[in-house]
Amino acid sequence: MVLNAAQDLANTGSLSRKMVPEEMLLTLQQEENVASTYSSKSFLRPYLAFQTEVLLAIFEEAVRSQEQGQVTRTEIAISYTSHHWRQVTVNAPRLWNSLCIRAEVPVAMLQIYLSRSSNIPLTIEFRERETAWPGADKRSMAHLGSALDAIWPSVPRWRRIVVLHRSYPYFTHVFRELRKAAPLKMLQSISMRSPGVCGPCPLLLGDSAPALESLEVEDMPLPPPVTQTFDAARYSVAGLTTLRLRVHGMGVGSSHAATDPSAFRALIGSAPMLSTLEIYGQPINFGQERVDEEDVLPLEIPRLRTLVLRPGTQHPRDLRHFISVIKAPTLRQFELVYPDNAPPGQDVSDLLFDPFPLTRFPCVETVRLHNAVHADTVATFMNAFPVAARITLGSSDAACLFENQTSSKSYSPWTSSHIQHLTVISPLHNTLLQMYEWLLSAASQGHRLPIITLEEPIRGIDSPEFLTQSSKLASCTEVRLCGIDLSTSGQITRCTHPIISRRWCMCLVFPVISTISCIYLQLVSQVVTLRLEYNNIRAA
Repeated sequence: MVLNAAQDLANTGSLSRKMVPEEMLLTLQQEENVASTYSSKSFLRPYLAFQTEVLLAIFEEAVRSQEQGQVTRTEIAISYTSHHWRQVTVNAPRLWNSLCIRAEVPVAMLQIYLSRSSNIPLTIEFRERETAWPGADKRSMAHLGSALDAIWPSVPRWRRIVVLHRSYPYFTHVFRELRKAAPLKMLQSISMRSPGVCGPCPLLLGDSAPALESLEVEDMPLPPPVTQTFDAARYSVAGLTTLRLRVHGMGVGSSHAATDPSAFRALIGSAPMLSTLEIYGQPINFGQERVDEEDVLPLEIPRLRTLVLRPGTQHPRDLRHFISVIKAPTLRQFELVYPDNAPPGQDVSDLLFDPFPLTRFPCVETVRLHNAVHADTVATFMNAFPVAARITLGSSDAACLFENQTSSKSYSPWTSSHIQHLTVISPLHNTLLQMYEWLLSAASQGHRLPIITLEEPIRGIDSPEFLTQSSKLASCTEVRLCGIDLSTSGQITRCTHPIISRRWCMCLVFPVISTISCIYLQLVSQVVTLRLEYNNIRAA
């Protein structure tokens, strides 16, 4: 409830989109009591009784919940709502730690953000203009130069850089200028996206970013190996721990964003500390490697602990090849998520052994499978992760698994006592019945029963069958509901077993705080709305 109200407050900035940035800048620069000529004092008086810390916490949540990249910012809208709110926001550096560089934002406004953010770490966003128009690229480049001149003194405070622009010259110019700047000693994360770009993503050189830990590249290929090696001395990736590669679209049209396998291997080899690898879509085109599989060297990532694979299609081009070459002996978390469509995605269960019965990832403790399990591959997946303690399954995966469990008398490694948490997404009531029988069987064998979480969406949430079967589960073990509110069906008071929902836990543990915060956020949203309407009327 509190987060929803905060999001409503964050979205109130959209009401003032008629105001151009110059008008907002003028409002920011005026240190006056904007409420003195308006009768807002009477209805603002109750809010002033709240402690500044509570008010600031609500404002921070509203700022975090706002839409990223919008020109009219929530912190600005709050700052000219009343004199008291202005004093709170202006003296709260955490509300001003995100700078957005785009043609619509005056340089003077960037300077105000730098001043109010004090000395805390900054997030710098480079974004293109919301509405394209003739000559926009030239104006963006001209504005970029003056904006960089204004923010260069804050370079030591930069913690995160986000670049989202369609112009490849803009991309290269940004990183060329960053290489000339002082070392970004605090920079930990770089995220870049450029749909339709025709060149590889630029990276920082040498010791430009010695603390860089996270790199996210979307719809752009990685740069090819340079000179003889793509080593840490050339690019700032020696301390990289997280790499996310993402490509939207699976057809031929997305080939411009596909990374050559030599570039991918070179980057992986230059990041010895890499522990998290997330691949969305098909960002790597292994091409010739698939043809010459016998001569392909393994892809060794010795410190990798989390591997996330979300191909975005039921039949990915290079997924089987990628799994067959990767070597990650310390892997602890494995995720394979296909789109929620029928039939299930491409089978890779046979590649999880090296060779059978030796598992490729023997230390995996957390497994997430979504639309990846077939009726014929249930046992293979189960044997591939024999020590999994946290398991998350999609609806069809859970149906295949528990149907196999209840119909088979054979021993299963997933019925042993090492399982601690089992999460099922959108389960059918038939699957819940099979899970109940599985729990009874495990209890009869003396196994410790796992905590079960049922996640939204739930089909047939109002049906008596779902409530009956979930209550049976709760009679055996602890059951948690994520994103499900049984009170909407009028049945919550009739449940005699301890079904636990995150929302209900919050209301039971913090009833007074939750209620007061929700009401207060709604009042804040209403006051901001009234103030913005008043400003528009006065401007007219």
